[in-house]
Amino acid sequence: MAYFPFMVDICNKNCLIVGGGKIAFHKAEILLGFEVNIEVVSPAFEKEFFLLEKGQERICLREREFLEQDLDGMDFVVAATGSKELNLQISNLCREKGLPVNAVDQKEACSFYFPAIIQDHDILVAVSSGGQSPAAVSYLKEKLASAVPGYYGKMAELAGKYREYILNNVSSGRRRKEIFYKLLAYGETHNGEIPEELVKKLVGEMK
Repeated sequence: MAYFPFMVDICNKNCLIVGGGKIAFHKAEILLGFEVNIEVVSPAFEKEFFLLEKGQERICLREREFLEQDLDGMDFVVAATGSKELNLQISNLCREKGLPVNAVDQKEACSFYFPAIIQDHDILVAVSSGGQSPAAVSYLKEKLASAVPGYYGKMAELAGKYREYILNNVSSGRRRKEIFYKLLAYGETHNGEIPEELVKKLVGEMK
């Protein structure tokens, strides 16, 4: 069964990553982009981790073995140790404590997955196979990325800027939807630009 794709605000949430290898580093990089506070525990780290720690206040490295108390105060956990036994142990502890956990390459030990992400400003497309086929996810991500125009994030921000004005001046939900579709269609042919004059013109016609 596919996992339901909740879109959750994780800004300022606390994440524990157990593991210091390349996969753990990749997870840390992704999460830092969403302004997560990260503690990473591992007896050894890839050198990239130390460079990342120097340039970021949100990440802290603990060069030692994992301890159960490392879970205290965490909102979610990533187990990426390279040891299936340890990852499973961490997963079981998380489940006992009600903590969401991702255990790398161990579908049965995950309560959430990292999707493949396409992001442009606040527009975000996430692709997942429920842990079944990372290759299929990567392939589909490349196809989708090539289909999303580079200006789309900027265009969505402009549409959002005009949202309150349109809601306050057009009572019909059907007409509001029509206005937004016309604005986005215009933006698609004008490199993402949506002029204020066009918004006011359409609102005047649709009142």
